[in-house]
Amino acid sequence: MTRDDQGFTYVELAVVLSLLLLIIPVVLAVSLDLEQALKQLIAEQELRSEAEAFATDIQKDVQRGNHFRLSPEGWLLFDFPTGETLRYRHDRRRVIRSVKKPGHSAFRGTTVLLHNVYFISFHPHRGGVSIDLGMQNWHGDVEREFFIRGRLDE
Repeated sequence: MTRDDQGFTYVELAVVLSLLLLIIPVVLAVSLDLEQALKQLIAEQELRSEAEAFATDIQKDVQRGNHFRLSPEGWLLFDFPTGETLRYRHDRRRVIRSVKKPGHSAFRGTTVLLHNVYFISFHPHRGGVSIDLGMQNWHGDVEREFFIRGRLDE
């Protein structure tokens, strides 16, 4: 028999197994870091998309409204020219929109506009509303600030 027909020696096998013991943890660590970064990127992109959709929804209402104010609880209140009063409130990590019709004493209906909200702060101004928004899910978090101009009365 020639050397080529004998196969691996124990020394060669030990060297290959030792190299595998060094390479496998490195590959697993790199792939774990890559997976975590990808999860965070996707989660933050989802939160940014939700925040943009919320900004568009509230923008439509704020641009029609006037007399922006805060309730004692810190909820945003404002009026439509039709006499309706809108309320945006933060409750159990959600932003909820409710409407009070003219002549009614209570707000009715709830529309959940946003989930995963850990912080929202409304700051009414004469010409609109500035909003500080913090959102968080299992893998990411996003903070946004934006200003929405209200209806201009002439």
